[in-house]
Amino acid sequence: MRLVRQALILSSLLAVGAAVSASSVPSLTSVGASLSAGLVQRWLGRMASSGGPDVRYRSVGSAAGQWALIRQTVDFAVSVAPMQPRDLAKVRRGVVQIPTVATAIVFAYNQPGCDLKLTQQQAVQVASGMITDWEQLGCSPGALTWVHRSDASGTTHAFTHSMQAFSSQWSLGAGESIRWPADNAMAADGNDGVAAAIENRRGAIGYLGQSHLGGSLRAAALQNSSGEFLRPSLIAAAKALEGITLDSNLAGSNHNPAAEGAYPIVTLIWVLAYRSGNGENGEAIRSTLDFMLSPQAQSQAAELGLIPLNDEILSKSRAVIERIGQ
Repeated sequence: MRLVRQALILSSLLAVGAAVSASSVPSLTSVGASLSAGLVQRWLGRMASSGGPDVRYRSVGSAAGQWALIRQTVDFAVSVAPMQPRDLAKVRRGVVQIPTVATAIVFAYNQPGCDLKLTQQQAVQVASGMITDWEQLGCSPGALTWVHRSDASGTTHAFTHSMQAFSSQWSLGAGESIRWPADNAMAADGNDGVAAAIENRRGAIGYLGQSHLGGSLRAAALQNSSGEFLRPSLIAAAKALEGITLDSNLAGSNHNPAAEGAYPIVTLIWVLAYRSGNGENGEAIRSTLDFMLSPQAQSQAAELGLIPLNDEILSKSRAVIERIGQ
């Protein structure tokens, strides 16, 4: 049985095409996280070109994606944060949460000549507005501008929970949207917007998914709980994933992993789908998720700065797909 399952996964592109006849390929709608939008759109494009479901994805942010799922205006959503129990209770059709990939969240900065290394205490001080000049971080003097998300965001959810875990000095709370200090800060929409704002402003620093690094942006080396200063990498993020324990809804996090070699801010990214009421689209949704968890799809994650899932999480994710009914 295991060999059969592996064979099916290895030929997932063909399986997706065969799941739905060419004359009745369904069209699905999905919205959600900006952080993984590039990878999700690549996955969906490859499926469609192979005769699989036509899935249209819009990058609107994790919070907006969850809200669309609650309002039942999409077939599934993508989120960097799992749904809270109070929101799960609002969906009478039930929700299946399936980890599909992971990401490191980085301190990206634009300060030429500065090889930035942040202790956890300094990270909290930068993000909460206590540090306003680069000289305070051992770099050449100059005004420091903090760039944060303007929209409700799963990236903000993961980032602020890590700040809370880093130090009791963090006083801004944690969630998808918080009240940031305004004195040396500016806001931008989506991971793309934050990346552009930092790149266009010398002296800027902010948080974003590793997949959005590029151009003049650099990632700071960030101290982990073992005292190591690490820049985001596939190996360091994979170490952090090993410390995540999933609950019965496949939600799980590790906001400050203790393992040596683990990058300190890593989060899963979930697909949120309906447990029931999918009608004739049920098979297409299951086929789409089967492909996202296939070796072919997972191997593309690292190419775009995202983290493929380890075998343990993949096994649990694949098992939950079967809960998605008609």
